Amino acid sequence: QKTPASSDIMKVNKASSLSKARSTTYCAFRSIAKFLLVVVGSVTITSCVVSRIHGITNEAPTNVNVLVHQAGILRRQGSNANHITNIPPVSDAGISDGLVVHETKPRHKNTLIDFAIGGFPKCGTTTMMKRLSENPQVFMGGPQGSRAVDEVNMLRHNDREQEFFDLYSTERINEHTNLAGPNGKVLKLMVGFKGPEMMRMEDFFTNVVNLFPAIDLILSLRHPVLHFESNYNFRLRNADLDEKLKLIETQHLIGNCGHDCKNNCTPKFEYIAKRSRAHKHDDDTCTYSSTFQYGLSRLSLTPMESEELALLDHHQMTIHPEWSGRLFLMETGQIADKDQVRHGRLERSFEEFLGLEANSFTTDETAEEIADYQSHHKFIHICDDEHHEVRKVLVELGAKGAHWIKDYLLESDRIVVPNKDHFIELIDKWGVDPCDKH
Repeated sequence: QKTPASSDIMKVNKASSLSKARSTTYCAFRSIAKFLLVVVGSVTITSCVVSRIHGITNEAPTNVNVLVHQAGILRRQGSNANHITNIPPVSDAGISDGLVVHETKPRHKNTLIDFAIGGFPKCGTTTMMKRLSENPQVFMGGPQGSRAVDEVNMLRHNDREQEFFDLYSTERINEHTNLAGPNGKVLKLMVGFKGPEMMRMEDFFTNVVNLFPAIDLILSLRHPVLHFESNYNFRLRNADLDEKLKLIETQHLIGNCGHDCKNNCTPKFEYIAKRSRAHKHDDDTCTYSSTFQYGLSRLSLTPMESEELALLDHHQMTIHPEWSGRLFLMETGQIADKDQVRHGRLERSFEEFLGLEANSFTTDETAEEIADYQSHHKFIHICDDEHHEVRKVLVELGAKGAHWIKDYLLESDRIVVPNKDHFIELIDKWGVDPCDKH
């Protein structure tokens, strides 16, 4: 066998040394890169704007929705939580006196929305939306037409998803928020929307959970009798003035009037057809509209035991165990609480839940809002004798709802209830007719 020449050995040793050097350099580069990622990830951002960038991806959406009938309630399993949006990236426009930090990799659309005011209608949701939209940390969809802020209901439908994301573009979010805090502090950005029909509408909540499975929810409740009265009068106040309004006797509104009603349905669109802003996806007015436990149970926060199912009347709405967010739950009596100390705790708890600056949020209405509310015409007064029958049904439903909330829902560790004792005191009254003078 030929003995290799010394020059050949030198070449081999040189190549080996070069390979080791390259390997060492590569490993050092990787270590530096990892270090930089850690440093960049932990650096304090000094800009007043943090942009959420959504890249383009060709990843196909995963949409596995299996409906399993369990003890009389449809349980939805699976989601398309990994669906990535096709929103084009935004340019790296700079800020003159600060740093704009961009995320360069594609971002899952389920991180875009932090929270939703998901219900219920006529439970103080508009006041919360307005106060939050006035907070520089919060984007609630921004101006829509002539309105400074409005409900965002695109996700009621299965074909308006892109319209929703256009409304929540990075440019619009940055335009309508200001994260510059005191002493150079960068405030936390919170993005949300108001969709008060969400928990009552089958497709609406399903679409929201599919897109944002970890979204936090803010839900407000109300005594069913008082809620029914408010809802009835609201529907007629928004009717077309040219229409001759027919006041339907309230005993004919006992039952379900949801747009996807299947059982015990009241006549649909008795009011809706006369409303100038109505469309077929709206609910009408009925006792079902003032029953909150059905919608709340869709969050899958309780074990669904047999007694519990009876309190829920074995409803047929889907529930969503894939939802993994938190729930902020309150009763409208807490919003109007005259106890200033307790009311202050409510507002501070709300700020903590959303990560807002202390003392930056209030539930107080403006003088103009109060005057506008007081000017509203009442078509019915729920305490009149002619409404006794519907009140009786609503009180029975309210007692069931309060029972289920106290014994089952409040056991969940994913619920924040401010001033819990006061909350329970208020829902205990649901089983009592508020018109009973005794």
